[in-house]
Amino acid sequence: MGRASGPWLFYVRGGIRRERSGPLRPQTCRVRSQNAAPPVSTAGPHNIPGIPFMPLVFSGLSRRLPALLFMSFISLQADAARLPEGLGKAYGKPITAEGITEYRLDNGLRVVLAPDADQTVTAIDLTYRVGSRNEHEGQGGMSHLLEHLVLAGTPRQPAVADEFQRRGMDVKASTSADRTRYVATFQANHMDLAWYLGWHAAAMLHSAWRRADVEAALPVIFAELEVRDKTPERVLRQKMRGAAFHWHSYGNDPMGTHADMANVRLDRLQAYQAEYYQPDNAVLTIAGRFDAPLTLSAIADTLGKLPRPRRNVPEDYRVEPLQDGNHAVTLRRVGGYPLVATMYHVPATGSRDHTLLLLAADMLAASGAHRLQDELVATGLAGKVSTQALGWRDYGLIEFRAALKPAMDTESAQRVLNRVVETLRLHPYTQEELNQARRRWLDTRTRTLADPQALTDALSKASVNGDWRLIFLERDRVRDATLVEVQRVADHYLTRANRNQGRYIPTASPEPQPASAPVDLGPELRRYETDVD
Repeated sequence: MGRASGPWLFYVRGGIRRERSGPLRPQTCRVRSQNAAPPVSTAGPHNIPGIPFMPLVFSGLSRRLPALLFMSFISLQADAARLPEGLGKAYGKPITAEGITEYRLDNGLRVVLAPDADQTVTAIDLTYRVGSRNEHEGQGGMSHLLEHLVLAGTPRQPAVADEFQRRGMDVKASTSADRTRYVATFQANHMDLAWYLGWHAAAMLHSAWRRADVEAALPVIFAELEVRDKTPERVLRQKMRGAAFHWHSYGNDPMGTHADMANVRLDRLQAYQAEYYQPDNAVLTIAGRFDAPLTLSAIADTLGKLPRPRRNVPEDYRVEPLQDGNHAVTLRRVGGYPLVATMYHVPATGSRDHTLLLLAADMLAASGAHRLQDELVATGLAGKVSTQALGWRDYGLIEFRAALKPAMDTESAQRVLNRVVETLRLHPYTQEELNQARRRWLDTRTRTLADPQALTDALSKASVNGDWRLIFLERDRVRDATLVEVQRVADHYLTRANRNQGRYIPTASPEPQPASAPVDLGPELRRYETDVD
């Protein structure tokens, strides 16, 4: 019988109280294509062995039995690392930390399991370590296009949306700079879990896209690009990222470009997928209620049967040079409200300095902080302030933003925003500010650990950024952070020379810009042609 090998370790080690979540009601699945399709067999996808239904029996520990807690802690440690009988050759030596266990399959797939018998749902996240950072000239948006194609269905298993809906699965996908995620959340039962794993195995093995598949996906892509391009806030953020990264692909939008998508070549798309949509470039994360031994068996019989590719995942050698002066971007369009923002280069997510900067940024602009609120909102220079950390595998950015009302002056707001952020050495943080920021951060992490879908996202991101145990390392860094070191990173990174600022100025009649197009010299060059007898 499956034991609750997840939550109780959090109670003992982290002091985190994990509340039982309510039931997830079946809902229409959120997928990119809703084309009708024949029902998909529940016996398993094509060429992948089906998994027979097996009843689940869960055992748990009552919170009314504290005397058994220590005994449970010991048994859970052993249970987390125990493999089902006969699977020892399929999995490498497990790595366990705080009730979460990672397994490595022979084909390179990483499996991270976070069982929690207090939950009523299961969340499955299959992440490929590919995104806009892997895209080169002419490939803008290729990862995003593959995301749409997979969710639309494979040639052998078209339009799976109906099957998702029939099973009450909430299925979503997303593409970012470092990863492409496919996430399903459903009422816990092994039959749906095994079917979903088999579907992913078939999608990884049989996705031989045709030109017709691409043509069917492009209108949806173009519609999303149009929405993006009509949203000033998103356009400004992307232009600022482009100003911050001149060489690295982090300056590119994961959604891609109209030109690259309109001219995408099928052979290049297929080669791109064959390069990155492989088990050795994927991380499977499962959280919530499930039986770990049965789940490991299902993984071995589906994704575990895929061959390990013979190629090595290509390395990206691009290095972004140090910024040697502040950059500024101005966007003028019709409509919307004024915006001012500033971004600063910071280290990659795995760095200790990155974690400390999360606290530094929180103390300036997060809900409950007062510095930017007092200087911009209370004085009438802005209507709202916010901050966002963009953390990736190779680099990162910290952004501060102020949304203005129509009559407010962007130049004044930008000047005050820059001054508050960049003069912290003159107005240092206080211990009380750090304590409040620490509390806010830890409360958010507690909620993440108690939510299967949020937990799979956090584990997936941490895996791509170095190791899934980063979620615990970050927590410990936040707990241990001192005022001196938080002040140090703020003084070091939040400087004028490291700044990329941007302003959006709504304009009734923007000045038209001259357009350029490829030049055809043929007609003019004909005058130089000479007939040869």
